[in-house]
Amino acid sequence: MYNLIQYQLEGNFTVKITNFEGPELYDVALWLENNKSKTIDKDILKEILKTINIAFVVEGINRIQSTLLCELKDSYVQQSQRYVTMDKSSYEIPELNEIDNIKAEELIEKAFKLYGKMSEPKAGKFEGRPKAENYKYGIPIEDARYILPLATKTNMSIAMTGDKLYNLFLLINDKKYCSLFDDFRKEIVGYLPKILVKQLPAFHDSTKETQIIEQFYDKYMEKIDEENNMVYINGFENLDLKAGLGALTSTSSDVPSEILAKWGNNADEKAKGVTKRVLGYGHNSIAEQARTTFGMMCSMVTYHQQIRHRLPENHREDILNVITDTKRDVIIPPSIKKSGFCGEFLNLANEFKDFKLYILNEYGGDKALPFILNCDQIKLIISTNARIDSEMLADRICFNAQWEIRNLSIKKLKILRNLSDILYETALPACIKGECREGKLSCGRQREMRKMFSKR
Repeated sequence: MYNLIQYQLEGNFTVKITNFEGPELYDVALWLENNKSKTIDKDILKEILKTINIAFVVEGINRIQSTLLCELKDSYVQQSQRYVTMDKSSYEIPELNEIDNIKAEELIEKAFKLYGKMSEPKAGKFEGRPKAENYKYGIPIEDARYILPLATKTNMSIAMTGDKLYNLFLLINDKKYCSLFDDFRKEIVGYLPKILVKQLPAFHDSTKETQIIEQFYDKYMEKIDEENNMVYINGFENLDLKAGLGALTSTSSDVPSEILAKWGNNADEKAKGVTKRVLGYGHNSIAEQARTTFGMMCSMVTYHQQIRHRLPENHREDILNVITDTKRDVIIPPSIKKSGFCGEFLNLANEFKDFKLYILNEYGGDKALPFILNCDQIKLIISTNARIDSEMLADRICFNAQWEIRNLSIKKLKILRNLSDILYETALPACIKGECREGKLSCGRQREMRKMFSKR
C-alpha cells in the first residue's frame, strides 16, 4: 500500500505545520503511481486535485509570509495581532551579518516597546470588545499595531482545495521569496506524498513576468496616491442596465436586443425598475452582472483585511515598491496623531524605512520584506461586482470595523451610489434598517450610524 504521509525531515524548524489532514491524497498518489508512463501536465494535475480537501495549521509564521499565503485565495483564519507577545520569540528576522542582526533586533524591540506603551490598558476590568476609552492613552491595540513589522509572528489555520497546492509551490519556490519559505517548504513537503511533490513546481522566477505585468498596470497605479486613495478606474457604462438585462434574460422570452429596442429612450428607467423589483424578491445574483474596478492605497493592515475576503480579484503592485518608494508616507492612526506618541511613531517608522532599503540593497528583497511595517502603504487594483461589494461594504462601514478600511469603504460607497443607488442600496450595516447582528458586541451607535446615512 502506498505510504501517504511521509516522515517529516529532521531539523528544528521555526515554522511548524500541525493538524495536517488530506484524506484523499492517498487516492491522488495511487493514481499518479498507476499513470507513471503518461505525461501529466499542470492542467491535468489541477483538475485531479480540485476536489481534494486539505487542511493544516501553520504555527510561528511571520506576517509577510501569511500575507503572501492569503493572496493565494482560499480559507485562511489568522491569529489576531491583539495577542502579540513582547519577547524575542514573537518575531523572526532573516539571516544577516552580526552587526546588521543586532540593528534589526534593536529596531524590532523598539517597535514592540512602543506598541506596548501606546496600547497600555487602564486599570480595572471591562466587558465585551475593548474600546478606546479602555486604554490609558486612548490608543486601542488595533491602532498601536501599525508600528509592528511584518517580521512579527502569527498562526494560521488553512483549509484549501488540492489544486491550490500548485500555486502554493509556485510561491514557496519563487526566486523572489524562496528563502522566506525555507522552513515552511521543508515542513509541507514532509506531509505530502513524494510522487505528488515531484509533479509540483520546484523552481519559479516571477521577476520577468512581474516586470511585464507592472508595465500594463503602471497607468492605473499612477492615478492612486495618499490623497486619492480610493479611485474609480473603470466599469460597465450603465450598471442598472446590465443588471436589468441580466434579470430579463432569465425571465423573458424576448432576447435582450429585442428588449432594448422596445425600451428605446426609456431603457435606463425601465432597467432600473426591473433591477429594483428583482432585487426586492431577494434574487441578488443579478447584481453580479454589474462590475467595477477601483484603485486603492492603504496600509498593510488594511491590505491584509482586503485579501482575507478572498472574493474580489485584486492586483497589487510589486511589494518591493513599498520599500523603494522612499517618498511614500506611512499611515498614522488618528488616535496616535493626537497623542504624545506621534513623533516617536514617525521617527521609528523612518528608521525602519532607511534600514529596510539598506537590507534590500545589501541582501536582496526576500531579506528586506520582513522589515516592512503595518503602517507602510501599498497600492492595488480591485475588480468586483455589485453583489460582493454590497456584502463587503455592509461589514466594513460598521463602527466596529477598523477605522481605515471603514473610511475607504465609505469613499467607495459614495462613488458607487453615484453609479447606481439601487444596486448598492443594501451596502450598509444591518443597523440602518434593523438590529445589529453583533449582539452583545454591538458598538451601540445605531442612532449615529442612521443619522450619517439618512440623506441617502
